Amino acid sequence: MPLTRRKIDFLEALIELYDKNKVPVHYVDVANSMGISKWTAYDMLTELEELGYVQSEYYLDEDKSLGRSILVYTPKESAYDVVNKSSTHEWNTVKEMLLNVIKKNDNTILVDDFINEKKTTLKPLKFCAYALTTLLLQIKTLDVATVESIKNSINITGSEAPVMLFIGIVIGFYIDYHLVSESRKVFDKINIFHKYIRELSSNDKTLLNNFFKESLLYI
Repeated sequence: MPLTRRKIDFLEALIELYDKNKVPVHYVDVANSMGISKWTAYDMLTELEELGYVQSEYYLDEDKSLGRSILVYTPKESAYDVVNKSSTHEWNTVKEMLLNVIKKNDNTILVDDFINEKKTTLKPLKFCAYALTTLLLQIKTLDVATVESIKNSINITGSEAPVMLFIGIVIGFYIDYHLVSESRKVFDKINIFHKYIRELSSNDKTLLNNFFKESLLYI
């Protein structure tokens, strides 16, 4: 039986913490990362262990009260398989949706939407894709010669160089065509974009760059 989105979210949180520190993860740490109670995290991880996706063990943590043992969890290979499959499906869905937005020049995604604070809750890859889509829609409002000039300027190789160059070029046009106060809000989000793109795995950078190259076909 397929796992629910909620269970996959728990596996993603566990894997992220485990991969970051390379040690089994205390359920309290999972709770903190997800903003939920420790008992909710414990119950869900216990259920995921029963389903065969995680493994628990007790170990003595010298930093805890009087060296008392604590319960920690390690994701199994099956957990990685589920998360990777889910992430691929989710990315493909997001990618197709955003490409359709660009094809149709759907102005329901505008600067105001991009600078909305809730967008920062998106995962790094999705945030970067939304940011690129918003800016791509902006340059579609420019004249054909300018758009072609921008496209020719970013025809270089590299996993992130074309994307970063595009961002710099568009920000330059943004300063020319928009109010300073509005530009300031966009710059704040671009700073998040720069932070997120540095955090992307090499695979995610490739996915983002391929999305960017494909999207340029519709500009």
